[in-house]
Amino acid sequence: MTIPVIHLRDVDRKRLASLKERTESDLQSRDIWFIHTVLAQCFLPYRDPKTERWHRKNGEFSILLTAGALEDGKAPEGFRVIGLPFGAKPRLFQSYICTQAVKLQSPVVPVERSMTAMMGELGYEAKGGTRGTIASFKDQITRFARCGFTLVGPGPRNALRTYVDATPIKTFDVWFPPHPDQETLWPSEIVLTDEYFHSLKDHAVPFDFRALQAIQNKPRSQDIYLWMTQRLCRINHRKPLLMRWTDLYAAFGGQSSRKKFKQNFPADLAAARASYPAARLEDHKDGFLFYASPTPVPKTRAAVKKQGERQSYAR
Repeated sequence: MTIPVIHLRDVDRKRLASLKERTESDLQSRDIWFIHTVLAQCFLPYRDPKTERWHRKNGEFSILLTAGALEDGKAPEGFRVIGLPFGAKPRLFQSYICTQAVKLQSPVVPVERSMTAMMGELGYEAKGGTRGTIASFKDQITRFARCGFTLVGPGPRNALRTYVDATPIKTFDVWFPPHPDQETLWPSEIVLTDEYFHSLKDHAVPFDFRALQAIQNKPRSQDIYLWMTQRLCRINHRKPLLMRWTDLYAAFGGQSSRKKFKQNFPADLAAARASYPAARLEDHKDGFLFYASPTPVPKTRAAVKKQGERQSYAR
């Protein structure tokens, strides 16, 4: 019998290596990151929507983004709307901010000593040039820092509740010089608004950041992974969750046509599942069936410290 030869792409080898590392090593506290529960169910755009507002709804949760502005002397009103954050980079950046705030239990988030160090922390190689990672990273974090967020979800007695209706970041003063040889002024800390910080403390979802790094350039796969992280553990063991194509498109469709989405979603789901091997799901003629599955981060490991206490993660 002839054994077929499977040719793996570099990205496939990277994901398999990441999976091997996660299965052979214990989960460390540094690997546990956090995201706001609404941001694990309603997502940023996948590509530039070229609009000033973005709204998405997933069940009882919804998100409304409003583009911010920068001072610009050349603009008629003295300010220039900079657009909405989109793609993979702001997703990882927002996870970093959420994680530091939750672990430190403080709205004051220390950041890496430089922009290139921050990119390295998120798993990106810093490359210059018009098509390099540095230029796009600058653009995306500026859009994210200026963006207004309205996060809505279920409250007491199933009434809708607005968790956040503000810009998450209160202070993040970064000056990007026009000439690439000039030094960038990078802040030592980010200050979150009180509204966003207190909502985050009450609605943080833990996840394994190593899994997200393995799909760092696939924003839809990142979203699927985060959604499964908080959703599969809440499914009734005797009643799987059927996500029909209509539901999947509403949650993860972004700006794709329904036809294009249906073609691409299985591959994005497969990449997310490779980062979450304990996820139980199967094809269905109307979409996909999801079954109750263990969380990537056991609840007993996701303890966070109070101010003045040492960080601890119970086993």
